[in-house]
Amino acid sequence: MVDFIIKYRWLIIGFCLTLGVTFGLLIPTSRIDPDMRNYVPASMKSRIETDKIENEFGVQDMVVVLFADTNIITQDNVKQINNIDRGISRISGVSDQLSPFTVRNIRSEEGFMVVEPLIHHLPSSDDELMQLEEDILENRFARDIVVSSDMSTASIAATISNTEAETGTLHEIDSIIRSNPGKAEILTGGLPYIRRSIMKDVNKDAIILVPLALLIMMLVLKFTLGEWRSVLMPFTVVLLSIAVTMGLIPLLGWKLSILSLLVPIILVAVANNYGIYLVSRYLLLRSQNGNVSGRSLVKDLLQTLKMPILFSGLTTIAGILGLMTHSIIPAKQVGILAAAGVSVALLMSLFFIPALIYIRDPVCNKPFQNNRRNRLHGSFLKKLSGLIINKPGRILLISAVFIGVVSSGIFLLRINTNQETYFPKRHPVRRASDIINSKFGGSQTISVMITGDIKSPEVMMAIDDLTRRLKERDGVGEVFSVSQVVREMSKALFDRSDEGYDRIPRTKEAIAQMFELYNMSGDPDDFRQLMNFENTGAHILIRLSKPENKVINEIKAAIAGVADTFPAEVTVGGYALIMADFAASIIKGQVTSLLLAVTAVFILLTIIFKSWKGGLIGSIPLVASILILFGFMGFTGIALDAATALLSSIMIGVGVDFTIQYIWCFNSNISKGLTWAEATVTSMTTIGRSIIINAAGVMAGFSALIFSGFTSIRFFGYLVLISIGSCLIGAIILIPAILMKFKPGFIEINMNNIKKRKNEKKSDIVGITTAAFSSGSSAAGCTANYEQMP
Repeated sequence: MVDFIIKYRWLIIGFCLTLGVTFGLLIPTSRIDPDMRNYVPASMKSRIETDKIENEFGVQDMVVVLFADTNIITQDNVKQINNIDRGISRISGVSDQLSPFTVRNIRSEEGFMVVEPLIHHLPSSDDELMQLEEDILENRFARDIVVSSDMSTASIAATISNTEAETGTLHEIDSIIRSNPGKAEILTGGLPYIRRSIMKDVNKDAIILVPLALLIMMLVLKFTLGEWRSVLMPFTVVLLSIAVTMGLIPLLGWKLSILSLLVPIILVAVANNYGIYLVSRYLLLRSQNGNVSGRSLVKDLLQTLKMPILFSGLTTIAGILGLMTHSIIPAKQVGILAAAGVSVALLMSLFFIPALIYIRDPVCNKPFQNNRRNRLHGSFLKKLSGLIINKPGRILLISAVFIGVVSSGIFLLRINTNQETYFPKRHPVRRASDIINSKFGGSQTISVMITGDIKSPEVMMAIDDLTRRLKERDGVGEVFSVSQVVREMSKALFDRSDEGYDRIPRTKEAIAQMFELYNMSGDPDDFRQLMNFENTGAHILIRLSKPENKVINEIKAAIAGVADTFPAEVTVGGYALIMADFAASIIKGQVTSLLLAVTAVFILLTIIFKSWKGGLIGSIPLVASILILFGFMGFTGIALDAATALLSSIMIGVGVDFTIQYIWCFNSNISKGLTWAEATVTSMTTIGRSIIINAAGVMAGFSALIFSGFTSIRFFGYLVLISIGSCLIGAIILIPAILMKFKPGFIEINMNNIKKRKNEKKSDIVGITTAAFSSGSSAAGCTANYEQMP
């Protein structure tokens, strides 16, 4: 391998650079997919049922334009609403509209049914304004649907058709709003605007977060490696691995999502580690011997670091690949992309960096300096080692109690798939969503399609009964159905004292006659979203004021409870239902990906340490960190969502590296004849410092996420500090305490095997290996000389 790298060094460097540039040129061709429904498989039942309903009654994605003022019913406000409403009605991408000017008023006039607009003309006097307010409050299709009861807010709800590009339709709506200014504050909301905001914020985050993470990583590299030419080697590997990974997205026909933002950040935080090991070892060798040849440098680096870097890389990849079992499509993609990126970084670190080291001039021939900062670190780690040596049982007991207490928060953990909460509370889309949910019944919907003879009294009464039951449920804002229209028509035909007032007629003929009377002064298209023209399908639209998974599941169960006895076929779908199934997918995906990741890491650790006990002990900090993470989320109210659900698998992939480094170094020191106590001190003051620096680097790389425009991604950034911090503590406190307390046999077996070769000068390649695992500029190795430690 050494001869191959030296012989083809320029070819290796050229190939890596060409690969990165080629894939990097593909990145601008990537498209963004902001629709959460595409995060779930097309085979999911709720998505299939939703497609059936939308094929019959059209897409139910609504744009909601809100007008807010202390009193919205003023001459200027009503005029502004009218102008914008008329402008939106002319947009070809809008299929239907609900506003104060499209709502119908059904009344009786001399015994006949009269259908007329709620607003005949623009009010021009105070009396007319007062009368309009009364008419709104008396109209069940206007009150808290197009105008709030407190008269502070009005709305125009426009249904987006799939005949035109959604972005173009939203642009036209925005243009109409801008061209009709007024006193009222205007907010826009609904799923189309949420999707557009996601697209904008994904682009914004990509422009801000990735460069910020790279800057933070560069500063960390400068701090740990000391000089810029050494910084550029691992930094270049990170850039190239990001370019290749993100270029794979359009190449594979995938689209960018909110979760895709995490991939380059993962690589910034993780992909530089392998290069740091190599470069820091290189600097140490140069400082110890300024006359060493380039071939000797490369040979030493690969002999001592090739296997541990491979082990670290493979365990990281195995942990991340646990996401492949996730049922959320972008989560699978993140797992594949991140694993591919780490693989590229691993290979480039083993070939590209040694090639660069061979061709570069010597830059570091100063003797190793044990500065004051290193002495302070050594002093702290010595004291910590003494505590572990003297009281390992007490440390394990306190750790177990702490983990048990914190992990109890798991029972408080909640799932959240509501896209509205992805935005900060002050975000315009979030503000609009809050108003829609509190004053207009909600922007997220569940759809129920009834297939049968809709004008049959049995079916119509069943629709009416289901409508009434649903409206009474907590979390339901409004329910729209054709039975409500029939009831309103009955009020126009009967007096309050009559038996037929506000009731469903007893015969099919009477129901059909009502619709014929309505059509004499009304428009048959008024019902197209509630009943098809053939009278074979009806649509119940449920708006959710609390779009929470618990509410959605309760409504779904209530509908299922009446479906068996319903006198027609019942189909349930809608965006909210897809999101509820999405939540179930998160839980299922979290469990399966965790099991796969932990199992894969356990197997790899067992192979690395040649003992199932070694695999078990190495897995303990990871399991403890998972429990702490989910418990912390439960106590703090941070929900498990599409982004935070990825953290545990990523944490396993990254955190296991710390455990491998410590156990490997400890085993090396034991094999050299140190006592268990001496090996603990030596390992803590050498590889322990390296682990702390590496963990700090990983957390620093992920810290850029706290500046994201998405609340969920911010939480991910905060949780990284908890999860990686837990893995760090597990590696330098929990693992040493376990080894000191139980003195597992797999360490002794390795020691005995190596002691058989104690007279051989080069019997301890493992010790040399772990010596290089220092990512600081001092690069203190895993030395067996206990007396020489600072």
